[in-house]
Amino acid sequence: MVAPVNGEASALLQAWQRQLVREHQNLCHYYRLTLPTPLFEIGLGNSRAGSWTPYPEPGIIKIAATLIREQSWDLVLEVLKHEICHQYVSHYFPNPQEPPHGPNFQRACQLLGVHPALRRAQGEMPPPTSLTGSAPPIMVRVEKLLALAASANEHEAALAMAKAGELMRKHNLKRLRREAGPPPLDHYDYLVIDSGRRRRAAHHNHLAAILSDFFYVKTVSYQLYQPATDRHHRVLELLGSKENLLVAEHVYHFLEGQLERRWADFRQTNRGRVSGRERNSYYLGILNGLREKLRGQEQAAAKRANTAATTAAAPPTSSQLICAADEGLRRFREQRYPRLRLTRGRGVRLYDASYRAGKEEGHRLTIHQAIRQPQGNRGRLLG
Repeated sequence: MVAPVNGEASALLQAWQRQLVREHQNLCHYYRLTLPTPLFEIGLGNSRAGSWTPYPEPGIIKIAATLIREQSWDLVLEVLKHEICHQYVSHYFPNPQEPPHGPNFQRACQLLGVHPALRRAQGEMPPPTSLTGSAPPIMVRVEKLLALAASANEHEAALAMAKAGELMRKHNLKRLRREAGPPPLDHYDYLVIDSGRRRRAAHHNHLAAILSDFFYVKTVSYQLYQPATDRHHRVLELLGSKENLLVAEHVYHFLEGQLERRWADFRQTNRGRVSGRERNSYYLGILNGLREKLRGQEQAAAKRANTAATTAAAPPTSSQLICAADEGLRRFREQRYPRLRLTRGRGVRLYDASYRAGKEEGHRLTIHQAIRQPQGNRGRLLG
C-alpha cells in the first residue's frame, strides 16, 4: 500500500514507496514472517529515520526522505527491518506494559538479523556510515608494510607484501585464541561495495574469491536498489571483523584500479593486435596470477613456521580455516543471511595470449598503497 505524496519530486518519492513495499514483502518472505503489508509514507522531516504506527490497520511505516537521499539503501533496509520488528511485536505480542525496545522486540531483531547498532531506539537520524575513527594498532603496522610494498625493487616489494599477509594471519589467530567463547556480534560488521553496474562483471567472482580466500572476510553478491536513479546495481557485501573489512575493502579498490590501468598499458603496447573483447581474459589472468602468488606466499610462511605440510592439491588457506573456526562470524552471517544460495557464473570465453600475459602481470603484482577512507559511497560500514 502506498500513501499519496505531494511535491515536484512526487514521481521519485512514489517510486521509493513502491520499492519499500517490495522490500517489506521480500524481507517477510526471506525471514518467513507472516505480516500484513502496511501503508508506507516518506517522511519529509529531518529528525526521525523511521517510525511504526499500528493504527489505522494494517499500520503505517514511515521512512525519512533524508535517510533515503543521504545514505545507501542497505542502511535504509536496516531501518526498515527495525520498524518491521515493531510491527511484528504489535502483531504477535501486543502488550502495552512492555517498553518499545523490550525483550520481544530484541527477539524480533534476532529473527530478522537486524544490525546490532540498530537494535536500540533510533529517534534521531543515524549518523553517516563510514570507516572513520582512529585506526587499530594492527592497521598502522599493516599500512606501513603496504607502503614498503610500493618499492621499485621487486624482491623488496614482494617481501613487504608477504610480511603484511603474515601479520594479518598472526593477528587473526591471536584474536580467536584469546576470546573465551564467541565474541559479541558488535565485534563484526558488514561493508557494501557498489560496483556501479547493473550486471555482475565476470572478473568480480574471482576478485570476491581472492578476498574470502586470503583476507579473512566472507562475501555475498546481490542486487541493491539505488534510490537516486530508481534502478538496481550489483553490489558485493563483505562480512568480518572491522579491521579485516578495512584491509579487504582496500584490496578490492586497489585491484580494480590495477586491472584498469594495466589493461590500458597492455592495449597501448599491443595496439592493433588486441581487441576490447580480450579485456576479460586479461583481467582473469591477472587475478589468477595474483592468486598463485598469494598461495605461494602462504606456503612459504608455513615452511618458515615449520607447519606440517599437506598432500592436498589445493589445501585450505589460512583465511578459509580461520573464518571457518570463527564462531562469532558464522553467527553474524547466519543472522543476516539464514538462507544463502551458492550460484555459479556462466562460462566465459578466454583469449589465451591475453590470459597468459595477464597471468604474468599477476605474478608481478604487489598490493600496496595506504589504507585510506572509502571513496564516496562505494564502501560503507554501519557501525
